[in-house]
Amino acid sequence: MNLEFRLWWYWLIIVTSGVTIFSISLVILPDFMQLFFNAMFFSHSQAHTSFSEVAYCYIKFLYGVLGAVMVGWNITLLFILTGPFLRRQREAWYAMTVSVLVWFMLDSSFSMSAGFWQNAVFNTMFIVFFAIPLVATYRYFQK
Repeated sequence: MNLEFRLWWYWLIIVTSGVTIFSISLVILPDFMQLFFNAMFFSHSQAHTSFSEVAYCYIKFLYGVLGAVMVGWNITLLFILTGPFLRRQREAWYAMTVSVLVWFMLDSSFSMSAGFWQNAVFNTMFIVFFAIPLVATYRYFQK
């Protein structure tokens, strides 16, 4: 495996693992993650302090479900990366790229339409971390 491809592959492994850890924290550290999102979404207001106990519990439940789904998605990405992507199978590159793009477009457009532009900005960081190595490896899958 050539050195340049290996660099981008490791980058994708690290980013995908990082998203997996973030996702696991939604499941096992929902209170901490709610503080994180409260700071991101409500840093200039106290709106989050008006949530009832029922709303707070429901938000924690949704973080857990979201985290579980994201863990499943990212474990799938890791299997793609360690198998067919590493073997430079064209479908693996497309599976990674389309999966990340669909997530970004749906999540970010929904966030914007719901008035939570901060999440779209947060998503942009992740799409850049995925896009750089995916663009860099494109040519390895076109042979």
